Amino acid sequence: MEIIIEKAGSHEAETLVNIYRDAYAENESLGLPACASKVTVKEVQDWINNTILLTAKEKQTNTIVATVRFKYSEEWQCYVHSRLAVNSLNKGRGLATKLMKHGECMLSEMNEKVVRLTVAQTHPYLPKMYEKKGYKIVGERLLNNLPYNEFIMEKIL
Repeated sequence: MEIIIEKAGSHEAETLVNIYRDAYAENESLGLPACASKVTVKEVQDWINNTILLTAKEKQTNTIVATVRFKYSEEWQCYVHSRLAVNSLNKGRGLATKLMKHGECMLSEMNEKVVRLTVAQTHPYLPKMYEKKGYKIVGERLLNNLPYNEFIMEKIL
């Protein structure tokens, strides 16, 4: 599948909500609830306006098939890779990898030196997937309001 990666536009918020709800349904079924599965159009519009929110569009149809967010963290003094979502019909096609690499290149061009992410410690494949993409566990975050804790992972750009 040939894709085009670009920043999300506010007119795409509703489509992105549907992608998040579809993609994060898997986490819900694994007992790993995430607020992305219940995200609203208003929240996504806020992300579009205040973060780096990228979309991957199928070139022939211009249909959004995946998205990822990079949000600056004052606490960590770096960007945090989050809200990666691939439409369930398109999983396993390398779209997440392409989006991540594109975003990491953007951050590198902005002279950022590191990017972080958090991931549920008990997720059956995501921690290993991120390790294969160069992220290393640098800590953990204890969550009182969720049935799991998270690894904090970091990649040097």
